[in-house]
Amino acid sequence: MKINIEKEKNNELEKNEFNIKILFSGEIENVDKFASYISKYENYEDKIMVSDNNNLVSIYYKDIICFFSDKKYNYCRTKDKKYRIKSKLYEIERANSDFIRISKSCIINIDKVKSFNIGQTGKVVVRFIDDTEEIVARRKIKDLMVYLDERRV
Repeated sequence: MKINIEKEKNNELEKNEFNIKILFSGEIENVDKFASYISKYENYEDKIMVSDNNNLVSIYYKDIICFFSDKKYNYCRTKDKKYRIKSKLYEIERANSDFIRISKSCIINIDKVKSFNIGQTGKVVVRFIDDTEEIVARRKIKDLMVYLDERRV
């Protein structure tokens, strides 16, 4: 099977939306197999495998408030629960553009931030939608401000 791929940018599509048109000659069976293969990718990057009491479950990145390290393990926190993850924090940092590292041990989901408290002492405190808080490391404050400015938050 020979596959030719043409790419064309369309600014009218939503973020991470693709339209695929398959032109073919031959049997429809091969096209159906190929379309099925592509559709499996649809939610692949939107989920992460986590450990919940020795059970592996997948959760959506959009539901995660933050990723953090505690002793030698890494975790993610949702509104309801804390899960252990096998991924390294530096891998998570690159997984989704909605996440930014605010300290050596914490990566936050910017969509789950309720507010930023910029104190007079130069300390920045992030308050999440579940009213928990994390402190931004001093060396990460500039990166956070640039990130927020780029996103116009």
